[in-house]
Amino acid sequence: MAEVAVAQAAHPDHAAWKILVVDDEPAIHQVTRLALRNLSVLGRPSQLINALSAKDAREQLEKHPDIAVILLDVVMETEVAGLEFIQHVRERANNPLVRIILRTGQPGQAPERQVMVDYDINDYKEKTELTAAKLFTTVMASIRTFSHLQSMESSRRALEVLGRLNAAVFAARDRSALAQALVAQLGDLQLFSGIHCSTDGGVVASTAPGSAQAWHSMLLKALEKPGTLMTEDALVAVSLTLAKGQALTLCMSASQALAGPELHVLKLWLGSAGAALAHWAPAH
Repeated sequence: MAEVAVAQAAHPDHAAWKILVVDDEPAIHQVTRLALRNLSVLGRPSQLINALSAKDAREQLEKHPDIAVILLDVVMETEVAGLEFIQHVRERANNPLVRIILRTGQPGQAPERQVMVDYDINDYKEKTELTAAKLFTTVMASIRTFSHLQSMESSRRALEVLGRLNAAVFAARDRSALAQALVAQLGDLQLFSGIHCSTDGGVVASTAPGSAQAWHSMLLKALEKPGTLMTEDALVAVSLTLAKGQALTLCMSASQALAGPELHVLKLWLGSAGAALAHWAPAH
């Protein structure tokens, strides 16, 4: 398998762990922010996102599908708003990875045993028992679990995509079809919001228009150092070599800078793709 080096900007961004705080009491948001102000897990900082209702929380979840932890109140606009939001997260948003910690000031409204049995939550805390220290450690443990699950899911998805890589590459009869196949493969990794592929200095396959100047700049940097994955903020680019020495360049944009697990998955795919492309030739 070909090796792909990674060249990062001098000050690479480390994506923050997103924590969604859902509570209709502004004071709870203030206390939570103070308790978690210095939280850093696995070398990455944390970012709090606030919602004062379940409706607000649904909107924030749509904007930030990569939220790691939800600190959720039960009683908000209705007595069961929090419980209905759990169902939205797990069933309608189909998000099994995010860790949900239920915080309630009225345990009689949602008894612990019943809630743990009936709803897919990961922890249950009464607000009176959740000191700043306990909140800090509870959220830290939840983020670590989320990171582990995220890595497992990314690896599973990457293995499925890698299993189809050779067939996709060698089924392509010309360079345009090859570029389209590679863009589709990268899309299946679910890491990027936009992907451009070029084999002759012009984009021949793309999933998003993006900023032409930014794409062109990254593609040129990749061409200067074939086989090196260039990263700049949320853009990554690499130049791979075809069988006759021709260059094939890829530029991808993510919603935020890729972190360790995502970069690992991308490097696995690029290594396998590089090996396959070294033997690819257009059909005659």
